[in-house]
Amino acid sequence: MDEKGKRFAQENEETVRKEVSEPVEENPAPAKHAENKDQRLKNKNAKKLEKLLKKQKKKDERLNREVLSYEEMPLEEREAEDEPPLPKAKKGSRKRIIAVAVIIVLLFAVVFFAFNTDKLSLHNISNFFQYGLLNRQSEERFPLDIKGESISAGNFVRVGQDICYSSDTKTQMLNNYGRSVFFAQHAFINPVLTVGDKGCLVYNLGGTGYQLVDKEGQIYSAEAENNILTADYANNGCYAIVTQSGGYLSKLYVYNEEHEQIFAYSFADYYVTSVSLNSSGSRATVSGVSALDGVNIASIYVLDFTKDSPLYFSELENNIIYEVKYLNDKYVCAIGRSASYVVNTYNGDITTSDYEGRDLTAYDINRDTNTYTISLSGSGDGRNCDIISYKANGAEDRSFSVDEKVIDLSNYKGRVALLTSDSVLLYSKDGSAISEKELSSDPHSVVLYTSSDAYVLCTGYIDAVGL
Repeated sequence: MDEKGKRFAQENEETVRKEVSEPVEENPAPAKHAENKDQRLKNKNAKKLEKLLKKQKKKDERLNREVLSYEEMPLEEREAEDEPPLPKAKKGSRKRIIAVAVIIVLLFAVVFFAFNTDKLSLHNISNFFQYGLLNRQSEERFPLDIKGESISAGNFVRVGQDICYSSDTKTQMLNNYGRSVFFAQHAFINPVLTVGDKGCLVYNLGGTGYQLVDKEGQIYSAEAENNILTADYANNGCYAIVTQSGGYLSKLYVYNEEHEQIFAYSFADYYVTSVSLNSSGSRATVSGVSALDGVNIASIYVLDFTKDSPLYFSELENNIIYEVKYLNDKYVCAIGRSASYVVNTYNGDITTSDYEGRDLTAYDINRDTNTYTISLSGSGDGRNCDIISYKANGAEDRSFSVDEKVIDLSNYKGRVALLTSDSVLLYSKDGSAISEKELSSDPHSVVLYTSSDAYVLCTGYIDAVGL
């Protein structure tokens, strides 16, 4: 208690004592009455003193709290007082943070799905649960044993994300886990496979038999009037058969999905080497070959099934066309021995890409991406290959070089898989090496079915490899 408080208490105490100790005048009343009055007065003064003392005590305690020095405060209270108060997070700020986090996650998911749509398709997801997750012990899994079967590299073709092949005994489609989608036996000596969205067509090269198999395994078999030279199967179910013909060098027959003939055209001057139907089955582009004074002359026809004469016709000297294929309904690419071409079927213009003396070692036409890619070797042993990709209009897209002997290649969505004598190499189209997969047997063909997965045909087995 400070000096001021003590002095105030002493003064109050002296005042009370004076009041209590002051003599009281004698009263002529009886002694008993005086005694009772005196007692009441004492009790009254005692209560007054007690009340004053309590009041003073409360005042002293209040003064003591007000004058408590900083040094006398507890350490915890002083540290708390020194630290600046933490700002309280506002509800709006928390919501904004959560919203930004959600947007980042969504953007990541969109990018991931955009670059992996081929792997996350409903078809692949369904296959995963049916065969990858619930059927792990099945014998129908990659690598798949094909000992006893002979399969040429050209008869190993992707259909969507499945693989279809034709051997010397059967035609079979497999999903990406190696499970059979369908198979059909045949007795063709020289089977050649061509595919469409609805299934596949297999014909006996140099013979008359052919067979169509849809994705449900339904088989349609027929015989042509003459030996078959080439054929094609359109996405809408139409198909074309080119045969030898009496009185002509070649003849084209086109059939609808009900196997009814809808068009025919005879070629008097050229043996047909390849035919391609557009997606609607309303047009065909045909390549042929002839010779004049010992020089090979290639030809390209564009035919409309509503007209009797070709829409466009071109001759290409000193070349042989191996294959023609629609990249889209406007452009057709033609892969030749000494140059490749792109034909604008709307106006007949042709864009030429000369090989400049290099040898063609492999090529791939991808109708899903409307592109084609070729491998050209500048050395006699097939090494030192230039890998060149072209857009649908024939313009060069990208190119790079490898010091490898490329025996096959496949392009898919900005990636190129190169098959060598013992491995598969995956590159981006700008030439950046991505990965390499060694193979345990002689390889013959590679087919990319996603941007990082491929089917590989080797001696004795078929495998699906991740790259």
